[in-house]
Amino acid sequence: MAAAHLRDNRSGVLPHRFVLGTETDDGITAAVDAILAQVRGGSYRYAPDGAFGRAAAEARESARWGDTDAAWRVIRAALPSWSPPGPDLLAPLGLLADPVLGPVVTRERGLELLATPRAGQPGPVPDPVPDPDPPGLRWLADTPRWNAPHDSYRCLWVEGAEPEALPDLVGEDGCAGLTAPSGRRDAWFHHGHGQWDESAPWEDRAVVSVGRTGSGWAFACDAAPRTSAAGHFFVSPAADASRGGRAVVLWAHSARDGGPAVFHLSVAERGEELYAYTLRGTDVERSGPVPGTLEPERVLRGVGETDRERCLLTAVQDEFGLSLPRHALVEGILPRLTTRSWNRAPREGEAYAYTTIRFGR
Repeated sequence: MAAAHLRDNRSGVLPHRFVLGTETDDGITAAVDAILAQVRGGSYRYAPDGAFGRAAAEARESARWGDTDAAWRVIRAALPSWSPPGPDLLAPLGLLADPVLGPVVTRERGLELLATPRAGQPGPVPDPVPDPDPPGLRWLADTPRWNAPHDSYRCLWVEGAEPEALPDLVGEDGCAGLTAPSGRRDAWFHHGHGQWDESAPWEDRAVVSVGRTGSGWAFACDAAPRTSAAGHFFVSPAADASRGGRAVVLWAHSARDGGPAVFHLSVAERGEELYAYTLRGTDVERSGPVPGTLEPERVLRGVGETDRERCLLTAVQDEFGLSLPRHALVEGILPRLTTRSWNRAPREGEAYAYTTIRFGR
């Protein structure tokens, strides 16, 4: 009820408390206020007793790093062990108020949950609903775009690393570590740029969502880069991220603004960039020996304009076994990190132009 209360009043001023009934005593009112504050602040954790509580904790650990499909499988397997704490409760509604587990329960999964016999009751078990997350990276090129209205995204993967290691590898100076997710569906796409007011105008720090792939790569993904594509001052963070092994950086721009489509890939290992290319329209800039399986001319041979990004993404996912969790990214489940600048400072004799817009009465 607290989650629904906050959702229904998101755009307005919330009342101090919401009405539960005429026989609510002071003790229940205090408990309600505490729960409402936890849900509002994103600190609520659904933690029932028994086997279902243990399953909820295991599912949260999977979902917090992006594997919402595995999280739901854990919850689904444990549903028969859930017992209602009172006669009027038909389902474990506390799941919906948890900022990490709530988004795991999609509408289709909620219907499956309601149709599943619980607490030792007999009845047919419903067919499992399909997992919503597509495999690999091809879905990044989906139309309509998964990160609409943005036409650009950039991602970093580090092989064999845990997500908690990314702040030390690529975090901004003075980084305190990962920050908690917002738990709101659309908050991931509205980063707000006030945090860069004290930065030099050429700097380009990314606000990334951080998680882990099933193949053992930590990842960081920015769905709304401040700049639409890698430019003249861009320096890939792959080398810094690869101090302990391999790192891959990908930056794609779909050219919906009328400019050329841009696709950048860079790969580094043990602190050294191995190879990179930036494809702008049909022009390619390379450094290092790009493997034939990733060579853009070879990958795009005979490919139509609408499938170029999808084919490039397929080549990258197949070469390294990379993936990203669409559901966790779109729902804002993942923790955040602000990285160091993806741009270098202009060198002597290099010009850098920027525009400042001031508003006033």
